[in-house]
Amino acid sequence: MGIDSPLVLLVEDEIAVSKLVEFKIKREGFKFEHRANGKDGYEAVGELKPDVVILDVMLPSMNGFEILRRIREDQDTKDTKVIMLTSKNRVNDLKTGFDLKVDEYLEKPFRPDELILRLHKVLSLA
Repeated sequence: MGIDSPLVLLVEDEIAVSKLVEFKIKREGFKFEHRANGKDGYEAVGELKPDVVILDVMLPSMNGFEILRRIREDQDTKDTKVIMLTSKNRVNDLKTGFDLKVDEYLEKPFRPDELILRLHKVLSLA
């Protein structure tokens, strides 16, 4: 892809997950940024204006649902594509994510190739 490659921001506190996602996303030709806690992740959304945010729910300092709520309430970021990547897969958690207008939901443990497929779908590259 190149200069105009989509920028993917991962907000994830598990190092093993972030390294795996980084490897797959960079191999796909996308630009990649990572933040390890909710507060830094939310600030990065405003600063970097990523094409897609991959967001864990259980994070230090601010949970993923709160980040998603703030993204959707902010005029500058409300249209940002968001994929929730989480082990919180109870129906209530799914409902919370969908009520907050999440674009995709992917349960942990996840298949890396499925993440890439969903990323392409959200970016309308599929």
